[in-house]
Amino acid sequence: MADRERIELPRHQNNTLIAELAAIRRDLHQYPELSWLEYRSSAIIAERLHQLGYSVVAGADLYQSQPHNWPDQCQRDAAWQLAATELGHDHPWLQQCRSGYSGVVATLDSGNPGPCLGFRFDIDALPISEANDAEHAPKALDFVSRHAGVMHACGHDGHISAGIGLAEKLVCALHTDAKAWSGKVHLFFQPAEEVAGGGHCFAALPQLQEVQRFASFHLGITGRREIVLDATWLAARIVDVTFSGHSSHAGNAPQDGHNALLASCTAIQNLYALPRHSGGMTRVNVGRLHSHNAHNVISDRCEFRFEVRGSNDAVCDDLLQRAQAVLDGAASMHGCTATSTAVSRFESQDNHQAMVQRLQQALPAIGIPEAALRLSYQVPASEDATSMSRVVQQNGGQATHMLIACNTRGGHHNPRFDFDEDLLAWAVDVLYLVTQI
Repeated sequence: MADRERIELPRHQNNTLIAELAAIRRDLHQYPELSWLEYRSSAIIAERLHQLGYSVVAGADLYQSQPHNWPDQCQRDAAWQLAATELGHDHPWLQQCRSGYSGVVATLDSGNPGPCLGFRFDIDALPISEANDAEHAPKALDFVSRHAGVMHACGHDGHISAGIGLAEKLVCALHTDAKAWSGKVHLFFQPAEEVAGGGHCFAALPQLQEVQRFASFHLGITGRREIVLDATWLAARIVDVTFSGHSSHAGNAPQDGHNALLASCTAIQNLYALPRHSGGMTRVNVGRLHSHNAHNVISDRCEFRFEVRGSNDAVCDDLLQRAQAVLDGAASMHGCTATSTAVSRFESQDNHQAMVQRLQQALPAIGIPEAALRLSYQVPASEDATSMSRVVQQNGGQATHMLIACNTRGGHHNPRFDFDEDLLAWAVDVLYLVTQI
């Protein structure tokens, strides 16, 4: 549909539901938790869903092995103690996270024969200091982050809220009509999306192996109020690099040194110079560089982290291979060695078009104008729900990732990030459609 024919998604009319979901979101927004440390969030989710009658599994019981990028013991203990200060040390569901694991899976059986459905919601926040001026709505409305240097700057507080709202709607629907929906539902409240860890762990869950129809979503992204039913994401590979050289006095004997800092800068410059790929969109970025070294010493060690992204795994892996050649060349040029360590991996995954089409046909029944729908969108970012949707589709099921889109003040991963809270009600309605198609 041409841009001139499109309209923005109207405001949701259920003010009671909007207020209920916004209250959940605003509480979560005040207490953001970093990846793998979402103990308070997990306890609140688990308690709420247990009260609704769901069978709930939380914390360590969800894990078969330790996450590869788990924070250290000191970080985990400090985060748990902070959550205990806020919720109480004896909170039963917080105790489920005491061993350092977070996340929740909640299951509800309708009692009616039908498919097994899965819905995924990411729950972690970001290491960002939130804006603290009156022009920022969370500050003006008194729900700004209370955790210094941590913020829900990507909408995951909204994702959790919509997940809880969906959980309530599924229960209420069966109370009103025992045949309202069929089959069984697993709700996956997944930690550590921002570091591409939780999706990989949750992809191995036995509950996911049962799922025949799977949906995930994201708020914001496109910059306009609209629904996107077929959102695809870039594959990404995140890598830590260490250049090792030989130190010497920068004035007295610079010729004796092998400059790891200079080698790193050579590599970084040439990473950005890598040619792009005709097979699809690509991205390269170096986000940080460290050389803890005196100013008058040739650096013998330098570290940086870089990422490559591609519209699919093949394009991304080709870019990664060429990046490795750049690292090797820069090391050789300066008489250094380069060691690379994989940090995270985001996979690309196409959505199931039959599921997308059925959702498209069902949207008018919940009051979404066709002109407020964008069928497909390539998100120029990465998302680890793809690890879960890939498993579902490999097992013969169907999956799609949707956007409940809007303008986000400041943009994603920004101290001023915020979104339209009525979209939480639209998210509940759209997700519930997955049970009806």
